[in-house]
Amino acid sequence: MEISTVPGQHVLTLLALAESRGLSRDDLLSGAQIPASVLESKTAPVPLRNFIALANTLMVEMDDESCGMLPTPVKPGSFVLLCQSCMDCKTLGHFLRRRIKTLALINSDIQMDLRQDGENAYYEVKTPTQNRSSLGQHITIILLALAHRVSCWTIRDYIPINSVDIIGKKNRRARDYDYLLNFSINYEQERNQLCFPAEYLDRPILQDRESMEQFLKAPAYYLMSGRGVRHSLNYEIRKLLEDSAVGDFPSLEDVAERFNLSVATLRRRLREEGTTYQDLKDDIRRDFAINVLLREGNVKAAAYASGFSEPTSFFRAFKRWTGTTPKAYIS
Repeated sequence: MEISTVPGQHVLTLLALAESRGLSRDDLLSGAQIPASVLESKTAPVPLRNFIALANTLMVEMDDESCGMLPTPVKPGSFVLLCQSCMDCKTLGHFLRRRIKTLALINSDIQMDLRQDGENAYYEVKTPTQNRSSLGQHITIILLALAHRVSCWTIRDYIPINSVDIIGKKNRRARDYDYLLNFSINYEQERNQLCFPAEYLDRPILQDRESMEQFLKAPAYYLMSGRGVRHSLNYEIRKLLEDSAVGDFPSLEDVAERFNLSVATLRRRLREEGTTYQDLKDDIRRDFAINVLLREGNVKAAAYASGFSEPTSFFRAFKRWTGTTPKAYIS
């Protein structure tokens, strides 16, 4: 069962864009089965499947695959065309350069670049001074995250990130943006760019026409869930925890042994990815609770599913995780 969640702020961003185009917020939330009360706390997460349903609806209603995030709408079918144009690419470097050229033809708002400097490769989203108000920080980070996730999918492997730089100032949504990349972003830098080992540019493309057709049936799910890709350490540990009994998570020592790491190395690598083992356990408990709350509307069942036998402890934990109470979340 897919239990992953998306920060509620990402939902609010989509809704704000939709309302600016005259679409009904209530109708959109109802269609995606997201209770309006969920978003009263801007920190409350929303299940991934509901977020994808909302985004897909917006693309159709707006006739815009960017969901209104770019000044010029992206015509439906553009993403399919983009993927198909890269089908004959042999390496990741070839794929990324072809992708950049095709994106420039599809939408002139998007200016990107790929360059290599020694052992590092840089994928850059350019924001000329006259465009910085329209091509904002939100879409810039999403474009970097999308490029990284698509790249991982094409070679069926996780591409380690060395750094992520953003021109603008850090804001209250910084943690939500780190979520998109599983990496801590550096702000107030000279460029908007993602740095990764240049050796990956020579990695062969491992997807074919058949896998591409499957991917295009549900691209948002593949990209958000990372299906078909070897993942970062925190992702692999998260999946291990999802398969465990919530009340009986393995110890940090057991997890380290499973991944052939020392406890110190495990802690360091998770810290480099912007998380801790305790954070991962809390995230799993939270996501189980949220999914059960929305599916069954039963607070006791949600408490039990997330490993709590005492309601008071569950209420305190849920408020800490989401900024609201279980009852308010589904009211």
